[in-house]
Amino acid sequence: ALPLRPPAGGPLGVGAESPARGVIRSVVAQSVAALLHHGPLVRTSRDPEAVHQARVATRKLRSHLRTFGPLLDPEWSDPVRTELGWVAMSLGAVRDQEVLLERLRERARTLPANDLRSALGVLHLLEVDIEALRKKLLADLDSTRYVDLLERLVAAAHAPNVLPEADQPAGAVLPTLATAPWRRLRSGVKNLPDPPADADLHRIRILAKRARYAAEAVAPVVGAGAVTFARNAAKLQTILGEHQDSVTAQA
Repeated sequence: ALPLRPPAGGPLGVGAESPARGVIRSVVAQSVAALLHHGPLVRTSRDPEAVHQARVATRKLRSHLRTFGPLLDPEWSDPVRTELGWVAMSLGAVRDQEVLLERLRERARTLPANDLRSALGVLHLLEVDIEALRKKLLADLDSTRYVDLLERLVAAAHAPNVLPEADQPAGAVLPTLATAPWRRLRSGVKNLPDPPADADLHRIRILAKRARYAAEAVAPVVGAGAVTFARNAAKLQTILGEHQDSVTAQA
């Protein structure tokens, strides 16, 4: 059964000498706690931020399972990543349209009266679309499939299914795993065409986000350098996100 309270989120006293399994458990628990907190808010409020934060939680969990994959039991982690992808897609369908709606609302306010009337018609179509997507999202969150996923996530927040290698000191194994997303980001940027296409920049944004999440996850082990790196990756992610939102709005 699901606990009445989400698993503890903050740092659990883990460090470089802690077993790697302890760090993995800590970062998984933080994202599970966020999902357990924001999921009910998605159901009971119309606050776009609730959808956004629930989506971020699912994406962080997927990223962590990918980054720390070599230390996880793949028969457990692969199906969980798949199910998290399903939830993230349902949340993302609503979130992306809400971002687009807000962006176009801001632009519409600058239009003269005649154009504003036409713009409001477009905005209404988006609002109808969001309502349909939200109904589907709520149906997904009320499904047995989603409850089963939450059960597995709560269990993982207390004891993730790790391999024996996860008993090694975190400082010996996790930094190497966390640099893999950075290498993919660096390679992706080096191989960008000149000029890059919008789809290429969107891909770089995804790689930057994964590198950021990995750095945040190992910060208790690596220290301030990981925090600074994560902050810079977040800035890049934000800039590329603004670009992608603009591309979507123009389309």
